[in-house]
Amino acid sequence: MLTDPIRPPRKYLTRVLLAGLLGLALLGPAGALSLVVEDATGNHTLGGLAAWLFSAPFVVWLAPKVSYRRRDALLGPWMLGIIAWRISYLPYHDWSPRDDQVSLTQCLREAEFGAEWRPEYAGLWRLRS
Repeated sequence: MLTDPIRPPRKYLTRVLLAGLLGLALLGPAGALSLVVEDATGNHTLGGLAAWLFSAPFVVWLAPKVSYRRRDALLGPWMLGIIAWRISYLPYHDWSPRDDQVSLTQCLREAEFGAEWRPEYAGLWRLRS
C-alpha cells in the first residue's frame, strides 16, 4: 500500500497545457538551433543533426521516468512530444509498465482515492515508494 496521500490525477486540459509548455521548452530551442545551423551551412542534414544532438541528452535523462529506455534517445526530437505528454501526468501512468518495471508499479484501486474516485481513473499505475 502506498504511504503518501493519493491526490487525483491532473485534469486533461491541465495535462495538455503542461505537455505543451514542456514540449515547447524542449523542441523550440532544438528547432531554432536546427534552423541556425542549416542557414549557416546550407545543409539540411547538419541542421537535423544539430537538433538531434541538442535533444538527445534530454531524452536520455527523461526517458526512464516515463517507461522508455535510454537508447530511445537515438530517435531524437521525435520522442520529446511523447515524453512531455507522459511527464505531464506523473506520478500516475496511464500506459502499461514495461516488463522490467512491473514489480515496481502498482495498479491503483478505488479504495486509495476514497471519495475522489472517478471511473476514468481505472487502469492508472503508480510507482511504488
